[in-house]
Amino acid sequence: MPVAMDEFVRIVEDIAPRELAYDWDNSGLLLRCGDTVSSVLIALDATISVAEEAQHKGCDMILVHHPLIFSPVKTLSLHKPQDAVLMKLIRAGISLYAAHTTFDRANGGINDALAKNLGLCDVSVTQGAGESLMRVGHLPETLEKDAFLERVKTAIHVESLRVSQTACAKISRVAVVGGSGGDFAAAAKEQGAQALVTGEAKHHHFIEAAAYGILLVEAGHYDTECAFVNTIYMSLQSRLNEVQLALGLKTTENEKAPYVFE
Repeated sequence: MPVAMDEFVRIVEDIAPRELAYDWDNSGLLLRCGDTVSSVLIALDATISVAEEAQHKGCDMILVHHPLIFSPVKTLSLHKPQDAVLMKLIRAGISLYAAHTTFDRANGGINDALAKNLGLCDVSVTQGAGESLMRVGHLPETLEKDAFLERVKTAIHVESLRVSQTACAKISRVAVVGGSGGDFAAAAKEQGAQALVTGEAKHHHFIEAAAYGILLVEAGHYDTECAFVNTIYMSLQSRLNEVQLALGLKTTENEKAPYVFE
């Protein structure tokens, strides 16, 4: 039986509260094509392939991490990738919700999942400079740099990493920020971490990290956040069971990283 759109939004926002969104973010219901939801496809990004998958599977809602719309839309063109997705969703009557920084910062969200995948213990939510986004925890055992990097590769399922040229000995305390978190080196230092694992960092972030004595590890934006799909699926299914609502939840089968490591 379909669930009212407002009820679906309430359930999602119980998991990823809207008040956690940063001012620059655009989390929330981005496209409302109906007043009910019967089947939801969960993906990291709203792309043409994801839109086609949702249509093929009979879904009337897509729940993603990254907002398709960040800036005001003044015109639409089929030749622009973002616009083409929006137009396809509208034609198909498929609504779109994005849980971006709301799920990054939420308890049990992206960064908690990343910390869990790395096997961190005694994980804490960083306040102050970390703005409740970064997680910091201890490794089960202190590791040499090379052994730690192998642990990251295994946990995140990547074959290569981009790493700062930081003079570091052993690593026992680690900070994590999924997605773009290269600017958290100072916050990681304040929390006593020897390493910061994130998805994406800029040139100057590696320089700053080395100066702070922090090992900055860039593992790929998609790769550090793809856990969104299964993590929010489990949370959403649990909440639906609690309130005894039957809603078809499906996870994408077609999505892959938009880059490769060579």
